[in-house]
Amino acid sequence: MTTNSSSRVSSAHIAKRYAAGQPPQTLDLDGLAHPVQANSIVWLSLIHPTDDELLEILPHFIGSQSRVLDEVVVKHRRPKVVEYDAVSLVVAITYKVDHGVLRFGETQIIFGAGYLISIWRHTAMTDTESRAELEAKPDLLLRGADYVVAELLNSITDSYASQLLTLEYQVEKVEAQFFGGRFHHKDIEKAYHLRRTLLRIQSSIGPLAELSRRFSRQPALSYVGASSQAYFAEVADRIARLSELIGVLRDTTAFAFEGGMMIIQLQQNDISRKLAAWAAILAIPTALAGIYGMNFTLMPELDWSFGYPMVIGVMALVCSGLYYRFKKMQWL
Repeated sequence: MTTNSSSRVSSAHIAKRYAAGQPPQTLDLDGLAHPVQANSIVWLSLIHPTDDELLEILPHFIGSQSRVLDEVVVKHRRPKVVEYDAVSLVVAITYKVDHGVLRFGETQIIFGAGYLISIWRHTAMTDTESRAELEAKPDLLLRGADYVVAELLNSITDSYASQLLTLEYQVEKVEAQFFGGRFHHKDIEKAYHLRRTLLRIQSSIGPLAELSRRFSRQPALSYVGASSQAYFAEVADRIARLSELIGVLRDTTAFAFEGGMMIIQLQQNDISRKLAAWAAILAIPTALAGIYGMNFTLMPELDWSFGYPMVIGVMALVCSGLYYRFKKMQWL
């Protein structure tokens, strides 16, 4: 793409036209005119565009549909699919867990007959790798813009899956800590934060499954071919499975916390039983020693030569009986 010092559009954006039997043609976004042609596909990648850039570029493709422009410049928090006149807008939420901090991004894909525009905001993810893979297989590109959109959604789904591997490892670590009985107040906070993170991710990507499935069920859209509907359905199934996995991870975190608390409670009950058993055993010699330690003159067996051994024997016998009894009850 040719640029100059007075360029109004960032050089980070990419615009190319793909036609059968021809090499990719780079388009100049500053002088864009008649971008859509028969038997070709125009693919724009807009990396962190400004609102002014969007308002300048998009009318070349969507005309004067102000509703599309209004929707594109708004920041979205949930996935969305909006259909306009001969054009559809797909909003996908991307995410990344960076050192325990959940960061959300946004990808918007506008497509119609013979063109698509991918907009990447607040995310390190782009379509560079997807574009390179498809350019290496020109036949796939010429299947249409709808097929490319399905591939982009599939690439975003791959990003979801790779991020979930990190979260799955964290859940396993939390589970091991709680069931091992080795957790502290900070571990409880981490488990709560992890479960809340999973909930936010599930609510951000889960609806995209049904939204993607809409393209596989609507034969009325002239720019979504029957051959591409199967790809949208496959993407929808993948996202649905990932959403189910997130639900499983959330439940596992909750069960690990509950199980850990039950283990701690059982341990405390076991300690309480042991303390009660030893208190009962020690109460006998304590009581006898306390009685004979009062130093009264008239006490039974004070002048008997076997009095002391008898009291010690009674202590030992009663304490042994109690110890055997508590041991049988598994209190000791």
